[in-house]
Amino acid sequence: MKWKNERGFTLVEILASLTILGIVFISFMTIFPQMVSVNDRTETKLQTMNIARKELVDLKRIPTVLNASTKTKDSLGPNDFEMYNIERSDYVLEVECHNVGNQTCSGVGKKEIERVKALYRVNIKIIKEKKVISETFGYIELD
Repeated sequence: MKWKNERGFTLVEILASLTILGIVFISFMTIFPQMVSVNDRTETKLQTMNIARKELVDLKRIPTVLNASTKTKDSLGPNDFEMYNIERSDYVLEVECHNVGNQTCSGVGKKEIERVKALYRVNIKIIKEKKVISETFGYIELD
């Protein structure tokens, strides 16, 4: 019996194509857990960046939290900065407030004069479990 027009796949061809598809499928499956991990880290980073920005806005609105009770480092000169630590429920806010000329963020200058109304550069770090998880920079007006 001779077959004219044989159409279809042989068993060997089907097994070879299934093997190739299996290899491709397995290689794609190893990528997905890595993508989930990267997405989780990115989401956490975005949340902490938003916390840092929110804290900067709060400092602009209520700069009185930068006071003697929260200060951890005194300023030494016009190019130095004062450091403040503010405890929050699940993180610590570390604020570096850079001096303007002879004026310090706390209001004490070299000549013990009143602080001049000016923009002070601040560096805000969000610290959780003794690790900096986010950081932002900005300016606050102190008078």
